[in-house]
Amino acid sequence: MINEQKDDAKKKIFDAAARLFAHKGFAAVSTREIAKEANVNSSMLFYYFGKKVDILKAIINECYDKYYQIIDNIGDEITPLQERVRLVVRNLVEFFRANTEIATVSFNTLPVDIPEIVDLKIKWISGRRKAMNKMFTQFGLDTNDRVQMGVMRGFLTSVILAHFQNEYAWQHIKQTPDQSKYTQEFIKQEDDVELDNIFYESYSETLTNAYLHGLSSITAKNKKKEISQ
Repeated sequence: MINEQKDDAKKKIFDAAARLFAHKGFAAVSTREIAKEANVNSSMLFYYFGKKVDILKAIINECYDKYYQIIDNIGDEITPLQERVRLVVRNLVEFFRANTEIATVSFNTLPVDIPEIVDLKIKWISGRRKAMNKMFTQFGLDTNDRVQMGVMRGFLTSVILAHFQNEYAWQHIKQTPDQSKYTQEFIKQEDDVELDNIFYESYSETLTNAYLHGLSSITAKNKKKEISQ
């Protein structure tokens, strides 16, 4: 019973911090504000996490752990390319849909003046670079081509994250009191599309087709380059 209460308090702090960081940004949030949002006292926050940056580290670790788990779950070398891409897109959509707040915090927060956060993110990214490069090679990309990698590495993640961040912000704006007249009129004009499973099935399929089209163009160029050499 005591352990359950401790776990519950720790989760409340974690969730409150993720929510506030996503709304305001890491630098703008104080530990006192996190404790108030979580409905715990400040001493409990320091007991479970220590400094504010330690909460951010916990959020980043959980986010990247979940993120790379879903990236790993896309079949293997014998799985057809189109199916692998379809699985990547579908898994990423499900991931960001279920983890919008921690993803917003983890992917967007890079306080260059806090070396331990920079190091943590680099460790996660570099630790997975070899496996990700293998996947890109199977997709027909040249991992030594900095232009191709600059465009395609993180492309799907960035597009999907942007969608969920915008939707997250939009929902927050619609619920904000004391809106300006301009904002109220804009909200009325917008179509209230229900972002349900049907929407995201269509969204995933459309993005899959767009990504495959881009891959086809790049891989065709790579083949011409190989032939000319």
